[in-house]
Amino acid sequence: MAILFWLVILLVCIFAEIHTQAFVAVFIAVGSIVAFFLALAGVPFAVEAVVFVVVTAITLFTLRPTVMRRFARTDVVDLTIPAPSSLANMTGFVEDVVGDEGHPGRVKIKGESWRAVTDRATPIASGARVIVTKAYGTTLWVEPTESD
Repeated sequence: MAILFWLVILLVCIFAEIHTQAFVAVFIAVGSIVAFFLALAGVPFAVEAVVFVVVTAITLFTLRPTVMRRFARTDVVDLTIPAPSSLANMTGFVEDVVGDEGHPGRVKIKGESWRAVTDRATPIASGARVIVTKAYGTTLWVEPTESD
C-alpha cells in the first residue's frame, strides 16, 4: 500500500510541475522517489515518511536556489524603469493643464491625446508647447520646450 501511496505522490508532483512555474513539486517528487524505493525494500512507513520529509527539505532548500539562478529568465521587463518610447523627444501641445503624478493632464502629439505628467514644481498651462522626456506605459512625462 505504501508503494502505491508514493507513486501517487510522484504522479501528482509531475502533473503539478508541468502546470506550474514554481519549481517546487519536482523536489517533492524526488523525496517520494526515495520513499518509494524504501517501500520496495520493506522499510516501515514511518521511516519512509521521515526520509521523504528530510530528502524533500534538503533538495528544496539546497538545489532549488541554484537551479532557479541557472534558469533565471533574463528577458523579463522591469516595468518600474522607463521604457524606450517612440514618443521620446517628440513635441506636442497641452490640452488640459499638466501637473505632477497626482494631477495628470493631457497632451496632443501627432493628433493623438495622451495622459501626461511633469516633474516640474509648477503645472504646465493649456496650449503650451511641450517635449516628451520619458514614458511609463501610456503616461508621458513632458517638459515645456525651450521656446516657452
